[in-house]
Amino acid sequence: MRRMNAIATSVIAVLGTLLGSTVTHVFQQRSVRRMEETARRERLRQERLDVYGTYAGLLVDFRQAMLHHWFCVHEGRDAEDEVVLRGRSFEQRASAQQKLFQLQLITDAPELVTAAVAAFRAIGDINRAQDRADVVTRRDATRELIDVFVATARGHV
Repeated sequence: MRRMNAIATSVIAVLGTLLGSTVTHVFQQRSVRRMEETARRERLRQERLDVYGTYAGLLVDFRQAMLHHWFCVHEGRDAEDEVVLRGRSFEQRASAQQKLFQLQLITDAPELVTAAVAAFRAIGDINRAQDRADVVTRRDATRELIDVFVATARGHV
């Protein structure tokens, strides 16, 4: 009888140890998955912050290049540099558009894409201004659109 009790006690101890190990393993796996998911979310947040911030900066540069080129063409400012200024505006447009594509790939927020595209298109249309009053209106409108993009992006990082 004693021997049976010893065997039963040993079997119960082994089963308890196995159950404890299994439960510990399950909780550790859950903890690892949570940590991995948290790290993934943080990497995505950092990448979005970088892309959104860089895009906003490129919009500002693109806007400035377009305005500078418009004043050169329409008011003769820096007229000798017209070709250089046109080239700069094309380069700024290309850089902003590349970052816009990256932004579209990294976000799942349609309102953010809408704000990003609206600012990009409006800046691209600065050169269509007919006179100084029109370019000032477009300048102010594009500044507001950049601000709307930044405010929208802030809610997604």
